[in-house]
Amino acid sequence: MRVLLVEDDLTAAHGVSLMLKTAGAVVEHAETGEEAIELTRHYEYDIVLLDVILPDVEGYEVVRRMRVARNDTPVLILSGLSRPQAKVKGLGLGADDFITKPFDKSELLARMQAITRRSKGFSQPTLRLGAIELNLDSREVTVDGQEVHLTGKEYSIRFQGASISRRCFSRPCG
Repeated sequence: MRVLLVEDDLTAAHGVSLMLKTAGAVVEHAETGEEAIELTRHYEYDIVLLDVILPDVEGYEVVRRMRVARNDTPVLILSGLSRPQAKVKGLGLGADDFITKPFDKSELLARMQAITRRSKGFSQPTLRLGAIELNLDSREVTVDGQEVHLTGKEYSIRFQGASISRRCFSRPCG
């Protein structure tokens, strides 16, 4: 999973980055909203983890500008703000979820996986085709119950193919 972490607190950014990398994510870090907007214009991410309070522009403005630019990359807001109004504002501007700091590591990872899975058109974590089973969250593949080891590149190619196949079932592919 490719993640853009937008956080101006370097200590918090380091901790979250380390946790995500341990879980197998590739993490890029931006310290400002403008930097985040620029990165999302030029690179593709599976999800953006976004702090609301940034030194230049609010995280809300980052989400708004991403959506105006038709960037549909999922956004999960990570914020110390716990007021319902803060959550409503972020979700209303186009964020996909909002989690309040401090957060539980396993909850953050589960929310990220659910958001990215749904953004790719899959409501369930497991895809089955005959004897083949693919768990999108754990990235495990089994055939007739036997685990198949795939490198990161092999999984990426196979998953991208599954995503394309899924889209082809819902409308004509060309």
